[in-house]
Amino acid sequence: MTAADTGDSEAVEGMVEAVAGDDVEHVFVEFADINGISRSKQLRADRFLEKWEEGFPMNLLVLVQTPRNDVPEGSGLGEEIGYGDGTLRPLPETFRRLPWRDDAARVRCVLEREGEPLGAAPRNALERVLGGVPRDVSFTVGSELEFYLLADGKAGYEPITDHKHECLSWATEEVSGYFDDLSTWSDGYGVSVDSLMHEHGPGQLEVLFDYGGPLDQADATFDFKRLVKQTAREHDFWATFMAKPFAGESGSGYHLHVGGLEGGGGNAFGADGELSPFGRRFVGGLLEHADALAALGTPNLNAFKRYESGSFAPYTASWGYDNRMAAVRVPSGTTRIENRIASADANPYLVIASTLAAGLHGVEAELEPGDPAEGDPAGDSPTLPNAPELALEALESDDELVSRLGTDLVRAYCATKRAELDAFRDVVTDWEREQYVRTL
Repeated sequence: MTAADTGDSEAVEGMVEAVAGDDVEHVFVEFADINGISRSKQLRADRFLEKWEEGFPMNLLVLVQTPRNDVPEGSGLGEEIGYGDGTLRPLPETFRRLPWRDDAARVRCVLEREGEPLGAAPRNALERVLGGVPRDVSFTVGSELEFYLLADGKAGYEPITDHKHECLSWATEEVSGYFDDLSTWSDGYGVSVDSLMHEHGPGQLEVLFDYGGPLDQADATFDFKRLVKQTAREHDFWATFMAKPFAGESGSGYHLHVGGLEGGGGNAFGADGELSPFGRRFVGGLLEHADALAALGTPNLNAFKRYESGSFAPYTASWGYDNRMAAVRVPSGTTRIENRIASADANPYLVIASTLAAGLHGVEAELEPGDPAEGDPAGDSPTLPNAPELALEALESDDELVSRLGTDLVRAYCATKRAELDAFRDVVTDWEREQYVRTL
């Protein structure tokens, strides 16, 4: 397969014409790594035009490096394959001008090895899950992510607003210049943002964008995070989707809304706020696989600090009608399912893939979720894993999810996350010195 096979002729023609123009000098060939972070090569326009149909070599270890670029062992993409390369194949329909530059563009790529989709690539794993969706069901998904907007201060990173200001108008106005650029740039970048709200924490924001099909929404969420962070840098801010940047302040969640249509156009999940048998069993699947979902939705040690009993961040494997204290919520209005387990720093391809995989297993196996929780479910429902080691073990032992996501993906993901944990264990923190220097 060539890259030209991955896009229609109109998209190919538009991309080639744009790159051949005088004002595009550089093209970034971009992909999402195992963490959901944007990685890319920057190419001269003439080099891109010369080679794009055959693709570009990429060291596959880049896919599984930690956020700070430590290389894990046992990922399946290192010594096991002789530290070999894969191929980045551009998707012409994803070609976009970079709105913060006047001379550059990007095109999103799929990862292949030896002519086949790379099993460890998150986007490929989502496509694998989508291949198992019944023909008579069509899913839509929507991503809601919170993030913090920070400035460099004398004491380190400082929130751009100074206190808890949920939906306060003046606090929202404090970031109007940032949102102006974000909204202006979003349409041309393919992510149409439609609202901004100040969340509960100081400097914590939420920007909403359109729902879509699962793969389109995963791509849009990946692009959205890139756009949010780059726009912040243009304003000398740091935007972070880190789950818990400040102790004692709100964590940043990734709430995934899932809707479904049956072949006849009816709502597969139910009507009038009540779940159908399909909907109940989908929820049953999410609860059955909640510990594994926590591994993929809570991708680092910091993110586990977001889980708090008595908060709007999930603490238990529970569900409820319009209950924000449950891990799985059935909101009011159009009947749909909201998975609240993930934190904002999770990889959107893996959040969407694992949610659909778990829910579909629930439908196929006719798993019932039990009674819905009312109020705080702590004490009545099993707790989610409280440490990454436990969650990763749950993922590896979840044969159903491993089968649906792919053994290569799970192997690579767990290797990367364990490399992060090993790096943390080598660090001596200020907390340890405060606790032990004088007392021990």
